[in-house]
Formats: sequence, C-alpha cells, structure tokens
Amino acid sequence: MTLRLVVCSPVARESFDRRLREVPDVSLRWASLAALPAAAREADALVLSGTEYSAELAGVLQESANPCRWLQLLSAGYELLPQYGVPSRVQASNAGSVWSPIVAEHVMALMLALARRLPTVLAAQARCAWDGTIRNHMSQLIDSHLVIVGMGSIGTELARRARAFGMKVTGVSRRGLPHADVDAMVPAGQFHRALAQADFVAVAVPLSPESSGLIGAAELAAMPRHAVLVNVGRGPVVDHAALERALADGTIGGAALDVTDPEPLPPDSALWRMPNVIVSPHLGGAAPERYYERLVSHVVGNVVRRTQGQPPKDLIQIGPTP
Repeated sequence: MTLRLVVCSPVARESFDRRLREVPDVSLRWASLAALPAAAREADALVLSGTEYSAELAGVLQESANPCRWLQLLSAGYELLPQYGVPSRVQASNAGSVWSPIVAEHVMALMLALARRLPTVLAAQARCAWDGTIRNHMSQLIDSHLVIVGMGSIGTELARRARAFGMKVTGVSRRGLPHADVDAMVPAGQFHRALAQADFVAVAVPLSPESSGLIGAAELAAMPRHAVLVNVGRGPVVDHAALERALADGTIGGAALDVTDPEPLPPDSALWRMPNVIVSPHLGGAAPERYYERLVSHVVGNVVRRTQGQPPKDLIQIGPTP
C-alpha cells in the first residue's frame, strides 16, 4: 500500500524531495503551512515542525474520516501537540535525537563561557583593557559537579560530553532509573539533595503541566551560592521572577538561558543587564546547513520504517484527545 506523505518544511527542501522520492511505496506531496490542514484530509502521514501544529490542524485530524495515522516532527519540541490534542489513532515521533548533540554542545559552550568569564573577557577586549584581575573570578569544569534535570536525549548527549571534560554528573528523571552515562541518578521527588551538591545545573526537560515552574525559589535556594543554572528546556520550566531575585541577591552564582518566559525576552527584563547572566536567544539548535542532512536522514529512515510496518524512532507519548 502506498503511503501518502505530506511534507511542510522550511529547510532542506531539495534534499528532502530527492531522498523521499527514492523511497518505494511513497506518494510525496508538499504543502505550505496555510495549506497543511486541507492537505491533511488526504494524507496518511504528515512531516512538519512541532511549532506548526495548530488548533485547526488538530481539528482536521480529529475528524472521524481522517486517514492520517502518523505525525513526524522536524523539531525536538512537541508541546503544542498535547495542548491541542492528538487522536489516539495517530502516532507521533519527533527529531529529538537529531538536535540533541548540537544542543548539548551549546550547553557546554554556555557553561564554559560562564566558568571562564568570557563575557567579562569580551567586555575588557571592547575597552582594549588587558585586565589580569579577571583570573581571580574564573572557575572550571573539570572536577565540577553537573546536575542534569531531564535525562532524555539532550540530557544523555550532555552527560557524555560533560564526563569527557572531567565533570561528575548526576541525572534527574521521573523515576531515577539507572543510566549508563551518568555517575548517579535520583528521582524527581528527591532532586533537592542533588541540587545542594551542584556546581552547574542544566535543565533539559520538555514543557508539561508537571514541569512548569519546576525550578522555583525553593530549588534555587537549594543550590550552592556559586552554582550556575543553564536552561535549554523551555522557559516556563524556570520561575523567572524567582530566578531574577536569586541572581540579584546572590542566592546562585549565575545563569545561562537559551529559552525564556516569555520568549522573546522583553527588553525591560533585568536578566538582559545582569553581569552574571548569558541570554542566548533560542540558539541551541542553530547549526550550519550541512547539519540538516542529519534531519533528512532521520525523517527518511522513519518513512522507510513506516512503509515496512516498523515503528519510527523517537516516538513520543501523547495522551489522547479528550
């Protein structure tokens, strides 16, 4: 049976088109974002970014005669799917394993930048100032303790890189099950104990009703005063009001935010001007054009699996539409 596949992608269109047309038993159709809901009425599967899922598209999928049985996301994020609902007959998979390595690199860059005081170094360079006193405030990654909140694909890739830098790594997950890439695991209900020992805390959990506000005043107070918070999950996972207070009064040593709440971060936010904060405007997944071949290979591989009756990689669990 031919798989009727509708693709809506702003990137790598030529590569997607060439490689998907090489897959047997696939009928490929391209659709703009505006045309996607209508195209979904005649599709067995859709390829789109998680940010392009809409209430209108969800409504089309919920029609009893709709043939769609699979959503393949081009993104790692998928919070709009549970927000708008996905019928239980429709599987969904994301591209988390594609983007996790580059996001993990970004976390390492942010931790290094704060540990080695690169913002201060660059500010001195802009003044043409040979400021040797910067060394008095530098710290290190080696022999430091990193706590990763969320041990999905990003957390796993980050743990591997952090351990290569000589860091001790503790992972936090819902149940705290053993994980080969960390030194220790703790369940979410006990993660305050891990926070108390952290030099760096990296937040890499998706946004959900359970994770919203997960890092608040109590969690920040549990961290040592020199500790640095890095958020590459979603902005609302961190209570920004509590974070501003903690940074201003020295409860924690610094923060690096690739995601914010709201996003974009308003110009009047104090976080922009704090010397111990790096604001990175959702750049964790930014990559050169050649990186998109990883995305194309991932999607094409999943299409092949689907045509062969196998489950796609990176399946995500979403509750059925009420």
